[in-house]
This record gives sequence, structure tokens and C-alpha cells, in this order.
Amino acid sequence: MDDLAAYATGVLLSLLLIRLLLGIAQWVARRGRHTVRTMIVLGSGGHTAEMMALLQGFDLSVYSPRCYVVAATDGMSGAKAAAFEAAAAPTAIADEEAPGSARKRTPGRGSATPAKQAVQQQAVRRSPRVAAAQRQQQAAAAAAGRRALPGARSPESPAKRRMAAAAAAAAQQQEQYSVVVIPRSREVGQSFLSSVPTTLRALWAAVAVVLEQRPDVVLLNGPGTCIPIAAAAVLLRLLGVCRGRVVYVESIARVYRLSLSGKILYHTRLASQFFVQWEELRERYPRALYAGRLM
Repeated sequence: MDDLAAYATGVLLSLLLIRLLLGIAQWVARRGRHTVRTMIVLGSGGHTAEMMALLQGFDLSVYSPRCYVVAATDGMSGAKAAAFEAAAAPTAIADEEAPGSARKRTPGRGSATPAKQAVQQQAVRRSPRVAAAQRQQQAAAAAAGRRALPGARSPESPAKRRMAAAAAAAAQQQEQYSVVVIPRSREVGQSFLSSVPTTLRALWAAVAVVLEQRPDVVLLNGPGTCIPIAAAAVLLRLLGVCRGRVVYVESIARVYRLSLSGKILYHTRLASQFFVQWEELRERYPRALYAGRLM
């Protein structure tokens, strides 16, 4: 009996030590990062449209990278997420105007006269910094075996620079999000008995996805896929693998009663924050947070 107690104590202390080390590793990895890794669960039946409307109020430069999770039988949510990201992609600003868009500029009030412009250009040419830059350019051109003209520009055209900037912006935006597909835990109309193995399979896939992404925040709004994702996030958070704070926003269509996913997350307390969008729901579920219309 004493040996069993000593063995159990050793196992418990080992688990606590592993939990402490994982927590320290997580803190060190998050220390130099200024963004919030976000996991977003999408679903059919209007859930994806509501989630896209909700995300429009987010600063996507802070909540990145973003991982969208969709069910295997959902053939539209992934495309909607890609369209949302494409619309939110930053537009590359060209340094020069496009050909044909230049406007004639006439000297107006406060503008420099031709005499003043000549004096300013002469002052620029005599600037030590500009002179040093021109000497470096001439030296580089001489090393390349050609003569550099004063004030010569890069051989790349403005159009090529704009195309390169757009391609770089698109590649950077592509790195900011991903779409992951997991099995659906339960189909509409499926019996509860037959949904047990499918739910376990979905839970296993959810654990693998959360373990790979290690999100700081998991954003849900009601599809059935969100239950295994929420359970996996809470499990790995307890183990110290990731932060995995679950934030649930009930659908705006729910005025008096919670959805099935909302009831599960509310009563099991898997959600760190539980938002409703109607005061009637707030009165029936006092632990819920009411912040007005969020979408």
C-alpha cells in the first residue's frame, strides 16, 4: 500500500513538473510576440456569415495568424474565409503614379517659382549626403563596367515595382491565415447513438489541429464543429500547451433560448467568455455577457 502511494505521488509530481515546464516554454515563446494567434470556427446555416461580420470589427494585424476551421461536409465556408481575407489584404501603395495618370501642376499660391526651384536643386546637389550617394553610385557603376549618369534611377520600371509590391503583399497575407478541415461531429438529423464514434473522431482531429496551431484565442459562434474544438482547447490549456481562451458569441437569431452548442458551452463552462446579443438571454443566463449587437 505504501509503495502504491509513493508511486502515485511520484507520478503526480512528474505531471506537475511537466506542466510547469510547458507553462514556462509557452511564456517564453509568447514573450517576444505582439500578436494573438486566433482560431475561428466556421459553419453552415448562417454561422459563417455572422462570423465574417463579427471579424470586420477586429484589428487583423493584431489577431494573426488566423486559422479557420471548417467541417468536411461544409463546401462554402472555406471559400468565404478566403474571400474575406482577400478583401482585407493591405493594398500596396506605389511610390510613383501610374503612367497616364500624371497631372499638370501649375504654380499656385505658396509654390516655388522657377528661380527658387533652381536654387533648391543647386542646394540639393551641394548637399554632402547627396554628393556621397552619387559618388557611391558612380563607383558601383564603374565596378560594373558602365558609366552612371547623375540622378540615374533603377532600371526597374514603376510597373514592375508595383507588381513586386503587390506580390509581396499577397504572399504576406497568405501567411497570415490558413483553412483547416476536420470531420463533422454530428450531421443534421443523426441519432445520438450513432454520433458517438463520429464525435470521438472529430475530437481527435480537433486535438491535433489545436496542438498544431496552439491558438491564444478560439472564437466560436455556434456550429456543431465548435464543441470538439472548444474541448480540445480547454484540455491543452490545462496541460499548459497553449493559452486556448475560448470566446463564444451566441447567434443574433437566438433571442430567448440558447442554441444547443451554446447550452453545452454555457453549462460545462468551457467558454472563458460567453456573449449574448439580447437582454432577454442575459436575464435567463446570468453568467453570460451582454455587450449589445456585435454583428
